[in-house]
Amino acid sequence: MMTAITRWFSPLLVYLVLTGCSLPVLSMSAREESELSAQEIDQSIESRDLETLNTSEREETELFANGLDQYIESRDLTILKLLPQQYPQGKWRTRAEGIINIAEQHQQQQQQQQQQQTQLEKTDKELVHSQREKEFLFQDNIILEVTLERLKQVLIDMELRVE
Repeated sequence: MMTAITRWFSPLLVYLVLTGCSLPVLSMSAREESELSAQEIDQSIESRDLETLNTSEREETELFANGLDQYIESRDLTILKLLPQQYPQGKWRTRAEGIINIAEQHQQQQQQQQQQQTQLEKTDKELVHSQREKEFLFQDNIILEVTLERLKQVLIDMELRVE
């Protein structure tokens, strides 16, 4: 199950990074500008040639790349969460926030699934317990029916003796 999630989640992260988590409501020129700068930064990250960026952009890009690497390796969002705090107007902020939101939603879904699994296991145990109790009661009922039949027979025998 985890590999299936990883298979669809990784391309989604790449898509978000490449598109810059852009919304369709943005104007075409803003979108084009965002895509152009995203392509430049993506190329810089891919080639690890950060010299073409200014110091602030380089630090932000390195922080984003390190945060993304950390998340991919250990599912830890610590470094990515630093980026919006340190670079609130940065080019990578929206991408980092998008990845953080998706990752947190994914973690919440996993927690919900885990809670559901725990509840299912608890319900299964209760069902097994109830089935055992039902079987015990069924056996007890058979014993009581036999005892009742014997008592009826004893009563009939006593009435016959009295006559």
